Amino acid sequence: MIAGYGQRVLLRNLRFTVPEPAFVAIVGHNGCGKTTLFRALTGQLTYQGRAHVLGQDLRTIRRPAASGLLAHLPQRGSVEFAIPVRELVVMGRFRHHRFLGAYSAQDYALADAALARVGAAHLAQQDFTLLSGGEQQLVWLAQLSLQDAALYLLDEPTQQLDVYYRRRVFDLLRSWVTEQRKTILCITHDLDNLAALPGYLLNLSAPTPALEPLTADTVRKAREYLESEESLAVKW
Repeated sequence: MIAGYGQRVLLRNLRFTVPEPAFVAIVGHNGCGKTTLFRALTGQLTYQGRAHVLGQDLRTIRRPAASGLLAHLPQRGSVEFAIPVRELVVMGRFRHHRFLGAYSAQDYALADAALARVGAAHLAQQDFTLLSGGEQQLVWLAQLSLQDAALYLLDEPTQQLDVYYRRRVFDLLRSWVTEQRKTILCITHDLDNLAALPGYLLNLSAPTPALEPLTADTVRKAREYLESEESLAVKW
């Protein structure tokens, strides 16, 4: 894949294959192309090359997120109006309904189950806009899980969260892979919690990015590289 903005190429000849199910931590400096990769996969950015999910070429799919192939959680989800948490979560069932179609009792039951899985059932009737940042992120993850996609793209899901909520989020993502058999691509700067996760690491700041097993050693090497002057000299 080759992708960027105008004359600025951020991803050049990026090639990798992810076995399913799997967790892939995508790391690298700001501006190395992490979010650009997600924009390409979700159809928000044109690119050269091919991207396949379950054998289907994403170029041929008009709205990948509505197809059930992938679901995307951007860096900062926001809601500007008061809404009960349960009503926000049930919206994750959108692709199962016609436009403006009413949600069923079964949909709400699935929403309740999703909230319970993330440990936020007690928040169901709370106003989402009044929750803490960590609580809001758990709610977004509950909504995301209802999309029941093959591939989940999460952009900095633990950004600005405290230690407790960061651990909870990564524990939840582990369960999606090991119990629900989902595949996750997760952009993160939170290297401290990665070593305990089974999966892979993709360092987009490396001269030749490639999937590596996610171990304490590969996380250590990635940290050392990203902190070095050598990594800052790499130009895309």
